[in-house]
Amino acid sequence: MRNQKVSYLTRLSVLVAVIVVLTVLNIGNIPIGPIVATIYHLPVIIGAVILGPAAGLILGGFWGLLGFILALTGNTTDVVALTIIQQSPLIYFVIAFFPRLIMGGLAGLTSRGFQKVFKKRRFPGYALTGALGSLYNTIFYLGALWLLAAPVIAEIYEISLETVGGVIIGVATTNGLVEAGVAAILVSAISTALTKFLPYNSTHKEKT
Repeated sequence: MRNQKVSYLTRLSVLVAVIVVLTVLNIGNIPIGPIVATIYHLPVIIGAVILGPAAGLILGGFWGLLGFILALTGNTTDVVALTIIQQSPLIYFVIAFFPRLIMGGLAGLTSRGFQKVFKKRRFPGYALTGALGSLYNTIFYLGALWLLAAPVIAEIYEISLETVGGVIIGVATTNGLVEAGVAAILVSAISTALTKFLPYNSTHKEKT
């Protein structure tokens, strides 16, 4: 029991550290042709896969809170975030925090569902969870921007308010799909390696 808790907290701490490094140093971007795919959300999804939904919530919430703090202190290159937070810190907190929190929890539940479907064949479930987790992040974050900050986006990109939805959908169907593919590959590979060489039974902790 104690070893399980230590293993859980150790893995959670390592993933928190990875989130901090990627986000603070702004090194989570991968250029793929004309599209830049981000991998900031991958530690959250991996944690949700190997540690369970509760870990996904913790990691997603931490990532969202960290993003909000960086924007609040001006330590980010995200022009949209900086503009929104100047107008309403509360609105940007909602945009930054809750989509990531929900994404992490849902990724964990999705992984649990695929475990029941694929049984011992973990790789397909990990890949699908990676892709869907990435799409959750894209849909929830961009959806929150659309609902809560459409006028700001229209002002920044000098477009009409009516066309904001089309722009957001365009980003979701280009960058979002590419990021989902990248997430499927990396989450499946990393999660498979972690569960094979550093086994951990995430369901044990949540039942005890």
